[in-house]
Amino acid sequence: MRTDDRPLPFAGTDEELKKYLLEFAAASGAWGGRDSRRGEWLLDSGAFLSSNPNTAPHRIRISRSEGGLVLKAQLRALPWTRSKRTRLVDHRLGQLADYLTARVRGSGPEKFSTLPLREPFAPFGSGVAALTASFTWSVLTALVVFAAALLALTLGSVPLMTQSIRDIAAHSHALVQAGAIPLPRLEEAAATGPWMPAVVFAVPIAFFLALVHGAALLSCDLGRRMARMPQASVLFQAILLGLAFFPYSWALSVLVAAGVPAAVHLGSTIVWSRRRERIREGPRPAKAVILIAVALSASLAGAVVPRATEWKGALDRIALFRDSWLLGNPVGAAIARAYYRSTLYTAEPLKEIYSKDDQRSRLAQVIAECGDPQTIPLLRALRFTVVPPGRVHQVEVGQSVRCQSVSVPRKSPDQLEDLEEALDQVSRDTFRGARLRELSALGWHALYYAGPLALLLVAMGALAPFISILFRKLRPPAALFALSACAIVTSLSLVLATSPRDPSPDLAEDLADARPAVRHEAAFRASQLESTAALADALLKAADDADLTVRLWAVAALGKSGDPRAFPKLVERLEDPELFVRYRAAEGLGALKDARAIGPLVRVMRERSWYEGSYALDSLRRIQPGMY
Repeated sequence: MRTDDRPLPFAGTDEELKKYLLEFAAASGAWGGRDSRRGEWLLDSGAFLSSNPNTAPHRIRISRSEGGLVLKAQLRALPWTRSKRTRLVDHRLGQLADYLTARVRGSGPEKFSTLPLREPFAPFGSGVAALTASFTWSVLTALVVFAAALLALTLGSVPLMTQSIRDIAAHSHALVQAGAIPLPRLEEAAATGPWMPAVVFAVPIAFFLALVHGAALLSCDLGRRMARMPQASVLFQAILLGLAFFPYSWALSVLVAAGVPAAVHLGSTIVWSRRRERIREGPRPAKAVILIAVALSASLAGAVVPRATEWKGALDRIALFRDSWLLGNPVGAAIARAYYRSTLYTAEPLKEIYSKDDQRSRLAQVIAECGDPQTIPLLRALRFTVVPPGRVHQVEVGQSVRCQSVSVPRKSPDQLEDLEEALDQVSRDTFRGARLRELSALGWHALYYAGPLALLLVAMGALAPFISILFRKLRPPAALFALSACAIVTSLSLVLATSPRDPSPDLAEDLADARPAVRHEAAFRASQLESTAALADALLKAADDADLTVRLWAVAALGKSGDPRAFPKLVERLEDPELFVRYRAAEGLGALKDARAIGPLVRVMRERSWYEGSYALDSLRRIQPGMY
């Protein structure tokens, strides 16, 4: 009902109007006040950025006219949300008109139930069809929020990646001048653009931000008390991004801190504007129904959320996910290849010049200026590229360790531990990417633990309409029983599918099994062993397997066999058509520690991608410590 087109008949006094308006404000959860400058009454309701139709922000102005009262709605809305916000405020205007009319006619305030006035809309609906549709809308909102966050963060990360690639190219040039083999190669660095590294960098952070904002929107829809959660989410994102990017550029930090949360909110409003509001037709859902839904959701979540583990174990699980879900199809394999080509460019700004702590990643080829004969062997033992004074360098080592404007004195010039302490302190003091590294790590952990659950929710959102059909075809008790049974069976199936099977006592037999999945698991298990000498024959055959997921783990395991036949096979696999096999073959040669591998590994560094070259460099350092 629209009431701003004609006056609302009202014969009461100003005192009665004030009384009725304050009663309505208290019952509906609004704020009532007087605009003395314009001589109007105001009713303000809702919270800024709220997605709950019951708390959508709006203002109603009430003024007297000759024919009664004029009720006018005042709201600010984005162009694509104006239609929905107008419907919401029209309903509020109708409620106010009905309340004032009834009170003037002598009805008491007790005639009006508080719930319909305070929460006239049911964000999730009340029937099964409405609930399933709401679930699908929630999943769609989360997907759009993630897409918006990814787009905005990718655009914001392009300047950072551009500068990072320039720094990497300059560093590679300095390594060439120092007589070292640069990673990446100069040609590769020159051919790399900022967009793909920016996307790889943005994905985990965007997922985390979408997770936070999606939870805020969901909690906002649950009740009026949570109406300001979207505000808190946007503020949290702005602070987090601003602090992370500020050490690199204050202008970029402001742009990202303002742009990404704004994009996240705008993305959510696009879906929100298309979602039809529902008038509440009864009380809130019973607590028993909510508990059943929570129990079913928890059972499904428990089936897919990975168990807590050390990061090494998490990396192995991610690799197995890659093998099972990406490398088996062309699209997935293309995504994996793009990731491996870009990931080191993405990670470079998050690495320190040196770190004693394995949790703090360090740069692979740091150039140190040093003229002290006693210190040079120590630096090479710590995997530094040493140049004489006057050359381009990242850290200067003498009586003290100096980087940029930070200098830390050395107490014992001939002690390796003292040099490590000084390098570690200088690295901590000059590293500007600590907050960004923490944010990135937070994103990757969110993706690892919540990613499987998010995929499950997307699948459930796609299947939600079929649940509505189920309740239409069957009686509610029978449909509820069928739905519960499906949820239990699905949970058990997921547990069985994600649980590792008992290891076979004979890996050699499994490596020759006709089933690729069995061979793959056997090769992976072999790669986790300290020694594979007993499996040398089986691994030599598996290194030529037609399935690349078997080959890649077989060559990694073959290097631990110590078998003289492993060397030519691993060198052969360095030319494998698949990148994933080539870098694992380089890793296998490092485990084999055969000096004949130096030439082939150096060739990998000179001719192959940065990712393969990094594995070759690690292997060379295992074969000849202090030389690379």
